[in-house]
Amino acid sequence: MSSLTLTAKAIRRSILAATAASVAFSGVAFAEDAPEKVERIEVTGSRIKQVDMETSSPVTVLSAADIALTGEKTVADVLNNSSINAFGSWRGTSGYGSGASATSSINMRGLGSQATLVLLDGRRMPGTSSSSGSTADTSQIPIAIVERIEILRDGASAVYGSDAVAGVINIITKKEFEGVQLDYSVEMPDVEGGDATRFSIATGYNTDKGNITFTYEYYDTKAVMDRDIWDMDDPSYGDYSSFSSVPNGYYNTGRVDENGDDIYDFYSNSEMCDETENVLNGTDGNNNGRCYYSYGEVTKLFGDMTRNSFMTNFSYDLTDDIQFRGRGSASLSETNTRYAGTPVSTNYPVMSADNAYNPTGADMTVYMRSVQIGERDTLTETNNYDMLGGFVGFADIGNGIDWEVNAQYSGSTTNSFNYNLINDNIIQSEIDTGNYDIFNTSGMSYDEWDQSMTALYSAANHTGVYQGKFDSTQIDGLASTTFIDNDNFTLAMVVGAEYEMINFKQTSDPESAAGIISGGSGGDDVDAERDRTAAYTELQMGLPANVDVSLAVRYERYEQEGSLTGATGVVTNSSTFDAVVPKIGVSWRPIDSLLVRASYGDSFRAPNMGEMFSSQSLSFETAYDSVWCEDNSGSDENYCATGNQHKTWFGGNPDLEAEEGNSLTLGAVWNVTDAWSVELSYYDITYDNKIEAVSATDVIRDEKLNGSSDFVTRGADGKIEYIESGYINMSSVVTSGLDFATSYNLETGFGDFNFKVDMTHVLEFEEQADSESIPIDYAGIQDYPQWRGNLAAAWYYNDFNAAWTTVYIGSQSGQYWRDLGYDYITDTPDYFKHNIQFGYTHDWNGTITVGINNVFDEEAPTWYDYSGYRDVNTDLYDVLGRTYYLRINQKF
Repeated sequence: MSSLTLTAKAIRRSILAATAASVAFSGVAFAEDAPEKVERIEVTGSRIKQVDMETSSPVTVLSAADIALTGEKTVADVLNNSSINAFGSWRGTSGYGSGASATSSINMRGLGSQATLVLLDGRRMPGTSSSSGSTADTSQIPIAIVERIEILRDGASAVYGSDAVAGVINIITKKEFEGVQLDYSVEMPDVEGGDATRFSIATGYNTDKGNITFTYEYYDTKAVMDRDIWDMDDPSYGDYSSFSSVPNGYYNTGRVDENGDDIYDFYSNSEMCDETENVLNGTDGNNNGRCYYSYGEVTKLFGDMTRNSFMTNFSYDLTDDIQFRGRGSASLSETNTRYAGTPVSTNYPVMSADNAYNPTGADMTVYMRSVQIGERDTLTETNNYDMLGGFVGFADIGNGIDWEVNAQYSGSTTNSFNYNLINDNIIQSEIDTGNYDIFNTSGMSYDEWDQSMTALYSAANHTGVYQGKFDSTQIDGLASTTFIDNDNFTLAMVVGAEYEMINFKQTSDPESAAGIISGGSGGDDVDAERDRTAAYTELQMGLPANVDVSLAVRYERYEQEGSLTGATGVVTNSSTFDAVVPKIGVSWRPIDSLLVRASYGDSFRAPNMGEMFSSQSLSFETAYDSVWCEDNSGSDENYCATGNQHKTWFGGNPDLEAEEGNSLTLGAVWNVTDAWSVELSYYDITYDNKIEAVSATDVIRDEKLNGSSDFVTRGADGKIEYIESGYINMSSVVTSGLDFATSYNLETGFGDFNFKVDMTHVLEFEEQADSESIPIDYAGIQDYPQWRGNLAAAWYYNDFNAAWTTVYIGSQSGQYWRDLGYDYITDTPDYFKHNIQFGYTHDWNGTITVGINNVFDEEAPTWYDYSGYRDVNTDLYDVLGRTYYLRINQKF
């Protein structure tokens, strides 16, 4: 799993159809004299075709064999284990709106998925509608069609445009495949649920004029319930909600404390608490106190998901010098996620003092949850499609001109149906009728009371609908040539231009958008369009003394317009962003076995349409209110639970500025021997005006540090009523670190061995919120591990093979958070996940592989010094435990 000269040579020769057998066997080829004239190939990081995979930019190459060794079932899972994925990447979990629960992404260097550009065969993958087109879903690529993955580990905005701030993921698919290949795999974790099944069929046909491949993949995975992952039986577990299936009433008792402040208390039916499932009785037995709901007993951590993916590649030689080529792909998925029954919390219902069923004689704010009509189930349908057609040709002018012209149309649609939500207005009006004895003051039987509550919630039942659509039409072309090519000097150049038209629209049902629905996240409506124009050029020079220099410059312009709904109604905003970004790279071979390289480039990213034009929407963010809880220690443990959610209004920011930055990489690759290669690289990235979604935790932290906040509204009791948040331009992020990789081949009489190690060490990850804030270095703080790495040891002997791989995530400190008053935050220990697999190649042109991921059932480290709900960073760690898998491959 490393960007090494040995691997690079192997891939280059496989492309040139040389030494194919040795590459297929070991994944690494040994050095040999190259022919005088070889075919030039395009390498990630440059649009100029060249001879060697190794350039001035560091590229990690994951071959199909490397991917198979991981034992992972999707491209997203493979990338999530890579060491450059320093702080983990998003993998869809229940409870997130706009279809995000059904997607996965990659987050290079911890700079955010929007700062990582994902390519498919050198071209941008279509983004998802849930991200307004800014982030590609890496889980939708059929893994059977992947030939290799190239990871460019430095900024490449000058070459590929906006988004390539942290780096580029280029997924290369098989194109000259001949015959039929069937793949079947099944995965079974030790935990309940999570079983995954994958079946794919790939076909290919080649002629002397062209080729065509077609791949279909079916993927199905079962849900994992939160109750099967988190330690809810531990005495320290306390993630229960006051929004309960047995309602709690909050009221002013009419008494005052020693300071003259009003005393508030809760009323709930103690008998109903004891009889109701998943409810913890927190009353005194005389209806004073609360009935707490254990929402974790019913939620899904990962949903049920079924996906059908299709992909085809084709090419046809129209003449000796002109080829027509194309690609088509589609991914259709359904994901079923679940959150607990709806807490009626967007607008709290109130039972008036004169209501016949009010047991306190005072106005009561009611904390209630519609468990009686079922949980909040969400069906998300996501459809992605991509069509490409173009001409690739050669003109015999001068030293020859390679050219291409392409047209591409891609898009994504997301439809989410959120069932069993609650219309707050109807709940309020029904309570006001005086027909519902929600506290059972009349002494109904449990069944009678339950039926009454079911009728109440059924009257207010609402299905929330979210629809998102993103589409892109692009026309582009380029031309390249070699001006000079002799023993002392070479000069090659490419020029190109791109024009793209993007439309993005997302809407929620009118009731959700109006803010009268509890349980959803509607209201973040967007209607926007964007035009992108770009022109670029790149020069590559080969100088005496084995020095190569590459220069690139790109001009990119974004013109976008969108409507934003706010307090004054619908407002149309338009913005224009443009920039010229350069890049320079230098490589030097003082001896044949050593390559020394350096590169520097500027980066640029325009805000996406969702970041700028999303209307205000309501969500409920998990956060600990350190301001209130530290001043009122022990007075309300439920409110001060780390899993408590706060009403948060979130929206776009039309005043966002473009992000800018630069990256520097220095490094060397050394072929120590024909069988051993080593790489060491240093990176330094400065990222100014970085766009961040400000979390509720960040808002509360700033309130504590500054003494107050305009973005936090508190009630008479001092508790948070709601938080206002959105997107902002941070002042800057600066990160630097080291990448190390080594690979060694060993041939013996009892088989061939291959060993690979890759490590990333983050030296700093410094964020500064604004020009007046003190920079904070998060490297080594919880969720920001300084060390990540992988070890792979493979053995091949005749028809047998075996492999052992280890994923390593370094320890992290919780001291920063403890110093801020979050005393329950722990230090995170080192984490090792060991995997093993065995394979057999039989005489009928097929293979059988069995394996175990997480052999020793290593538990993921938790955030807290007690057991909590979702108290593990699932973007970073595996929580499914020991997992068994079987893969069968058959070729015809």
